[in-house]
Amino acid sequence: MLTIEVKRHAQGEAYASPWIEDHEDGSGCTFHFHWDDISDEGTEVFREVFMEQARRWRPRPSDARHGRRIPITMELKPVMPDGVAVAVNDTADRIAYTARADLISERGAVGITSHQSERSPFWQRIPACYHVRRRGK
Repeated sequence: MLTIEVKRHAQGEAYASPWIEDHEDGSGCTFHFHWDDISDEGTEVFREVFMEQARRWRPRPSDARHGRRIPITMELKPVMPDGVAVAVNDTADRIAYTARADLISERGAVGITSHQSERSPFWQRIPACYHVRRRGK
């Protein structure tokens, strides 16, 4: 079962740039943020966002060549349309987040997307499968 966690480290600890820690059992990963870089609501929202993203990306097989590094960016906006917290344009060539500015700091956004981009050569996008069913036909 895939598990994605987002942790907010206690205020007062020395500043650490956001990072991603893989679970030893291969079941997922934990995104770590400093207290000042993400809100409580942001930890919940980004856990969902990163979980959706993890469903579309998988580690490359150990014998496969590494892919190219893809750009991953995050634009922060004070207000999002229709109450949306985060919008994601996730393609094989890039990932672009647009997020409410009260959820994550600019420093946190740049830190985590840089870390994701550094890891991108080791991951591959999985093709999506869709089924459409019509009643009575």
